Amino acid sequence: MNNSVLVVAEKPSVARDIAAVIGADKQSDGILCGNGYIVTSARGHLVRLKEPQEYDERYNKWDLSDLPIIPDFEFLPIEDVADVLERLTSLMNGKEVTEIICATDAGREGECIFRYIYDCIGCTKPVKRLWISSLTAESIRNGFANLRPAADYDKMYAAGITRAKIDWLWGMNLTRLYTKHLGAICSIGRVQTAVVNMIASRDNEIEHFTKKPYFKLKLANGAEWFNDSGDYFTTYAEAENVKNKCENQPCKVTSVKSNRKKENRPLLFSLTSLQAEANDKLGFSAATTLIVMQSLYEKKLLTYPRTDSNYLTEDMASILTERVAQLAILDEDINELMPSELNIDSRIINNDKVSDHHAIIPTEYISGAANAELSKDEKAILEMVITRFLAALSPQYEYSETEYIFEVSGEKFKLKNRQPTNLGWKKFYIDSADNARNILLSEGDTFTARNIKIAECETQPPKRFTESTLLKAMENIDRRIEDKELSEYVSERGLGTPATRAAIIERIIKVGYVERKGKQLISTDKGKKVISLLPDEVKSVEMTAAMELQLTAVENGTISANEVVNGITAKISSIIALENSRKHTSLAPPREPLGKCPKCSGNVFKFTKDGKSVFYCENSPKTCFFRIYEDDFFFTSKGKKLTESIMKTLLTRGKAKISGFKSEKTGKTYDATISFKDRTDKNGEPRVGFAMEFDNKPKK
Repeated sequence: MNNSVLVVAEKPSVARDIAAVIGADKQSDGILCGNGYIVTSARGHLVRLKEPQEYDERYNKWDLSDLPIIPDFEFLPIEDVADVLERLTSLMNGKEVTEIICATDAGREGECIFRYIYDCIGCTKPVKRLWISSLTAESIRNGFANLRPAADYDKMYAAGITRAKIDWLWGMNLTRLYTKHLGAICSIGRVQTAVVNMIASRDNEIEHFTKKPYFKLKLANGAEWFNDSGDYFTTYAEAENVKNKCENQPCKVTSVKSNRKKENRPLLFSLTSLQAEANDKLGFSAATTLIVMQSLYEKKLLTYPRTDSNYLTEDMASILTERVAQLAILDEDINELMPSELNIDSRIINNDKVSDHHAIIPTEYISGAANAELSKDEKAILEMVITRFLAALSPQYEYSETEYIFEVSGEKFKLKNRQPTNLGWKKFYIDSADNARNILLSEGDTFTARNIKIAECETQPPKRFTESTLLKAMENIDRRIEDKELSEYVSERGLGTPATRAAIIERIIKVGYVERKGKQLISTDKGKKVISLLPDEVKSVEMTAAMELQLTAVENGTISANEVVNGITAKISSIIALENSRKHTSLAPPREPLGKCPKCSGNVFKFTKDGKSVFYCENSPKTCFFRIYEDDFFFTSKGKKLTESIMKTLLTRGKAKISGFKSEKTGKTYDATISFKDRTDKNGEPRVGFAMEFDNKPKK
């Protein structure tokens, strides 16, 4: 192992794939080595940015005067993977390693995972970069033949760490700011708050939507009335007049037009599109789909799940015929359903649309699925991916669409009928194929219009978000942005990343902004209130898109990372200054006073945090010293706590009779009546104390 090149992959499975190609076929102490290489891996992120209180203990108290918190950013090991970091540190800084190859995922996040570790452990070894988007043997060999200098990706790393810093600054400062001002925990995130805003805005539209009735007129064969102004009536009377005019009258076929049409097959699955379909068809949450996908990936049946691409790379075109043959081993019907030549075109292969990872497809080990132990959920997702894979490689769906125009008493009716001519990819989704009506009519034919129906309809509000529609909205966020430059920028990036979208949805549910009701995601009262109180610059998708645009500028070298961080810091400072200068509506429920303070007649309230309660006067500590904790020593030393009931009695009657006090010396119990009695602490400051009157002797 002397004078070895260390290859650091992002995941153990990738390390194994790389090692198999480069000849590192010997295992030693959990690593793979051979042919001059040592191959190991991280397990995603191994280090994290410090929390505020880890820089300074004073930040344990959320004080507005400390904002904004702007640290010199430092990293700490993540405890759960400390052993992995320790092993990597030993290898990367070891004498036997002369050079390191960064083989983490080809993208901004993969670059950050490696460099965070490299910088955190103080490594100074020379580094080269392996940049590949698929894990075929050919791709790995080509990647090693064309290793790049690590410096080629300095700007990409600068964009990645800048994103981490601005997310930290945004979240840590604004969460504390709005929590203090609004009187309840308010989790603020650059992406999550924009997502909550989308859901709350949709719910607001629904709640304020006024349904309006309208009426349609239909012939017995389903043809619908229309004219130049539309295809419905605003009143029942209008529809009824036309119905009476046409009922039992001759109806003539005035036009029959047929066109041959095609419907393109679906794209291969990205993680987001798979999560959306699994939510629609199986009712799975995005998080559940990701967990199931990860399991199938680890069982080597499906490719890497966290991908934003619906395409494969050119080097993968040669494997597709063999992959379909492997699937035919699982199901003989596939040979009958698939065409003789697979439809491998730019809808399947597109290098420009593959960045970190290619689309999700079955692996070369898929024929082993028949003998694999799979859960019901795993079988469902596996079948979904296989079906999409086969459909994407099939011909287009072809059909004939015929439009019929009928005329009755000067009124026109229209009917469209589809007749499949080549099922193509819809052989795999037979339920979605068109069901044609058997219409035996030609132009000039006539019949009597009978049983004309009036369909009573009403306008419908927008539909509530499901995880499926929310994921699609996050992926296609450009449609919600009016600014053309911003819209074009995010058109292929979306809000969040495929790897984080499920976690964002779970996060906004966990903090109480959104709740699941069946498949629907509905904003809670808390979520609506928080969104209503936040300014647009904190909650808008435009804000998030603008930040992403700046990060791209960092990656392109047209702006420095420091400029972006300084700009965000200035924005946060201005938000803090604005919020500190205005009044806020509290999110906390109205407080009910327990009684009047015996010192100043102010209201006494109870406050609980982290399971501990304190009773305090509203004028404390400025002009009143009435403040007592429920675990006051006077009570705990006698085996009791100061309860809310006892405090109410003391405030209203001045005294409270308590049973079951316990003597520290003898362990015996006794009853007593207590009352307030002032005392002083060791510094001579006044404090609230208690006096005791015995009602009986200690019990035996």
